[in-house]
Amino acid sequence: MSKKVIIIGSGPAGYPAALRLKELGAEPAIVESWDFGGTCLNRGCIPSKAFLDTGHRVHAFEGLRELLKAGSEVNFSPDMLDWDKIKARRAEVIAKLRTSLEKLFQAKKIEVIRGRASFSGPNEMAITGPHGEIKRQFDYAILAAGTRPAFPPPFKDFAGQLTDSDRIFDLPARPKSLLIVGAGVIGLEFACFFNSIGVQVSVLEILPDLLAGEDPQVTRVVRSSFEKRGIKFHFGKKASRITVTGGRKTVELEDGTNLEADEILVGAGRAADLAGMGLETLGLPWDRKGVKVNEFMQTTTPQIYAAGDINGISLLAHSASRQGEIAAENIMGAKHTFDADIVPKCVYSWPEVGTVGLNKSQAEAKGLTVKTSRAFYAGIGKAVACDETEGFAQLVFNAADETVLGAQLVGGPATELIHVIALAVKLKLKRADLKSIIYAHPTMAEAIHEALYK
Repeated sequence: MSKKVIIIGSGPAGYPAALRLKELGAEPAIVESWDFGGTCLNRGCIPSKAFLDTGHRVHAFEGLRELLKAGSEVNFSPDMLDWDKIKARRAEVIAKLRTSLEKLFQAKKIEVIRGRASFSGPNEMAITGPHGEIKRQFDYAILAAGTRPAFPPPFKDFAGQLTDSDRIFDLPARPKSLLIVGAGVIGLEFACFFNSIGVQVSVLEILPDLLAGEDPQVTRVVRSSFEKRGIKFHFGKKASRITVTGGRKTVELEDGTNLEADEILVGAGRAADLAGMGLETLGLPWDRKGVKVNEFMQTTTPQIYAAGDINGISLLAHSASRQGEIAAENIMGAKHTFDADIVPKCVYSWPEVGTVGLNKSQAEAKGLTVKTSRAFYAGIGKAVACDETEGFAQLVFNAADETVLGAQLVGGPATELIHVIALAVKLKLKRADLKSIIYAHPTMAEAIHEALYK
């Protein structure tokens, strides 16, 4: 008799879990109260990349001006962009991908139940949807409900008048100015996009630098690039008061400085919202970080697993997908674990950022003696030919045996190249192993090759 598994949430943790369970012979069903595909597809990764692609095209076009014939005039400016068309393109991309995903589930004959789920017993779930309430029995369940944007004080009291990473895509008009709260990945990607389409952008961050925890060599390049394009940063500053008057929004900082903007985007983090899901019925505690799991993605209630943002381990879509697969495999008898050390961390701004494994300070904090090797794109033929000389490739090795511990790539296609090093970290390759690879010429990957000889 096959195992019946109900998955709450159809995002990047939920739908890979369902597909893997079906492949392994289980009877999976997904409960979804919103659009299929979850935050990543509908409000996060995919729509933000559609926006960023528009911005990158503008950025690339501006780079052609110096190649025009003398006396030529180019009247294009970001003000000519149609905000409604930008949003429509984003919506078209989402609809195409969501339709494809829904058809895949139909072809696989995986049941999708529309509604909100709540546990009514150890192995029973009540689902309230368009057709009333139904009860479903299960052998196992996977929580994959994700998280929602969080509003820290004092922004929390004005949540309805401000915007967040979910609602920013639906602004009725392009703002003339935008204040972004938070200089993490979300904040930087939106700062990059809105700056490229002519919006005056400033970023408020309570910490002393952007991209908390990243190597200072990385943050220095990104910050310098953003500032050259007119993006203003306010680091180490805390908001004390918010006022909204006549369509203008003002943030008063603790030092008395006032920051004004047409719109304020709060991108300071996300939080779990599991209220109403009946976890108390299972004796399963949770907080804003979600529910705790062991190395097998299993909660303290043995028949309940949790994957993705909801367990707070790694708030990334690709981490969620792997965790969903691991939960599925373990339900079917495996004992697989999640390796956070090989999770690539990516920022899709320009310059791009891709990191994996340990940076120098993280490795030293573990008591390791390390070597770092760095090569700048300014010395790479393909980068010079394409006028993409911003950034570098930095590799981190264990000084004892030159095992690859991690890498930090800034510039070029960093989010694509980082997988080379992720594999090296996974397989515990050494410097000599990476040297033995033949790197095509001319490519941006040659920055990795050059770093190996530094």
